[in-house]
Amino acid sequence: MHITDQAAPESTAPDPPCLGPHRSAAGSIGRGPEYPAVLDAVAWPTARRPRHTIAGIAWTLGFAYLIAEFVTAVFWKTGYSFRHDTISDLGITACTPDMCSPLHLLMNAAFVALGLLTIIGAVGFRDYLPHGHRRWWIVAFAVVIGLSTAATGVAPSDNGIIVHGLAVMPAFVSRHIVLILLAIWLWKQRRLAAIWSAFCASTGLTGTVLFTIGLQVGISERLVLYPLPAWMAITGAVVVLGPLRRAAPLRYLRGASRNPLRCR
Repeated sequence: MHITDQAAPESTAPDPPCLGPHRSAAGSIGRGPEYPAVLDAVAWPTARRPRHTIAGIAWTLGFAYLIAEFVTAVFWKTGYSFRHDTISDLGITACTPDMCSPLHLLMNAAFVALGLLTIIGAVGFRDYLPHGHRRWWIVAFAVVIGLSTAATGVAPSDNGIIVHGLAVMPAFVSRHIVLILLAIWLWKQRRLAAIWSAFCASTGLTGTVLFTIGLQVGISERLVLYPLPAWMAITGAVVVLGPLRRAAPLRYLRGASRNPLRCR
């Protein structure tokens, strides 16, 4: 009796679950069913280079502007009204019977600082934007906003209302354009950032209408001006904290890569 070798029948048992990245037949990285979906839904940018971190910190410091404004208002001599007084009133350099801002230097310095931080962040984050002319339109408008905001602190309203108006107006208009363009051009790549941009743009435009008709000037002006610093500060904070947000999924993947049950 002659015994011949026979190939063992192929097992019909299912393959073990993929517990992490694996190499497919074509040599590309694959994802198993346990792969964290959060890594595929990149809704916000994260710091990838040192300049991204610097830009994120710069924009996060936009919160400091709001603090400076509040502190300056508290120390007003004649009683500042957030409902009826304008933000520019906080930067007046001379006292009158109706207006006196002892901390005007702080307020005007905050204007200049916010303008510079706006430019630093815009230039640092430029490669998160769509390529080509669209990127440079947004960066150019952001630079205009930054220069105009800084000029607001250099030319207070009591030093000449015309000069002050010329300093303020470019930022007053360009901030809405930037937020609208961001909402449109980031819609496909970063949906959450686009929605956040659209919300800030709509808030600012609503404030513009209310400010134009003279309704609660202090409140309506803040509806115009606050959305952009808020957008910058929150976006910058998300970028800076991004590595911490992604740390848990990455630890999961590192642990899964050491698991003996891998996909072929």
